[in-house]
Amino acid sequence: MSAYLQTKKNIQSGHFSSVYFFYGTERYIVDDLIHEIKKHALAEEDRTVNFARFDMREVPVQEGLEEAETVTFFGSGRVIVLSHARFLTGARDKDMPAHDLKKLEAFLAEPSPDDIVIFTVEAEKVDERKKVVKKLKAAGETVEAAPLTGEKLQRWVTEQARGQNVTLSAEALETLLAKSPGDLLILEKEIQKCAQYVNFSGEITASDVEVLVPRSLEDNIFQLIDAVSENQTGKALQLFDDLLRTGEEPIKIIVLIGRQFRMMGMAREMSKRGYNQQKMASQLGVPPFVAKRLRAKAQSVQEEAIARALSFIAETDYKMKQGTMEKKSGVALLIARLPRVLAG
Repeated sequence: MSAYLQTKKNIQSGHFSSVYFFYGTERYIVDDLIHEIKKHALAEEDRTVNFARFDMREVPVQEGLEEAETVTFFGSGRVIVLSHARFLTGARDKDMPAHDLKKLEAFLAEPSPDDIVIFTVEAEKVDERKKVVKKLKAAGETVEAAPLTGEKLQRWVTEQARGQNVTLSAEALETLLAKSPGDLLILEKEIQKCAQYVNFSGEITASDVEVLVPRSLEDNIFQLIDAVSENQTGKALQLFDDLLRTGEEPIKIIVLIGRQFRMMGMAREMSKRGYNQQKMASQLGVPPFVAKRLRAKAQSVQEEAIARALSFIAETDYKMKQGTMEKKSGVALLIARLPRVLAG
């Protein structure tokens, strides 16, 4: 079980730490854990007066800590969030307030047993060399809010479905992740929609997901490449036109087409080296079923053809960015010509 899911489970069962440290780029995880702490640690009538949030980009850390040191006359304790704590990273912000890190270290050595103080920062890494970071990690629970992939993402989806009193068939799980890969907020809403469709009882099937959940941008790109590789130019151009109507930019579309071909090349190479589906998924940073799709598609396209496609995509992308080729027509021309490029 990931640190995120384990920490959430502890919170829901009433086992709290006095100090939490959440860092990473997956905002949903941070917001979800704060929501759970607020819900389970504070009585409903105390959540207004005993919950406070301080932005460390504007307020020095010692001011937030003073809130934790102030006696409360309502309820048994407070939940205090000190967000955007960029002084825990290697960033050098000129406008950062004067944070008293000595006071923070003293607080971490003996945190208030009645209060919960949560530190958050949206950064992939923190500066592990800093004394205050070491003390913060030692004082309580730390969760890295990194995007969920592979088995961790599948477990998260399964837990969300269970929370709605439903289950997902294996095919439904695969279809859902193909349509909404990786975005936890979108996935949460789609699971709720599917659960409501089956009256919050029983199993969600793949056909339910097909009917209810719109295809993601990545899934549309995969469908487009399927059409290109099968010489279905009309279908591929229709998919491109559909993407434009939903507001997608041509530059973004060509980048994703290139990404899919690169991943196909990587999947082909991994297959040659004997990687199983699970290991391939881990290396590519995608769910296992996506790795399965990539491997199947890569095996149907020659290695030299993938290389030619990537070269053609890079050339078109360069011309578009240089302004020598109009973006919309450039991508349309790329899609129209890719079948011949793949055929050699």
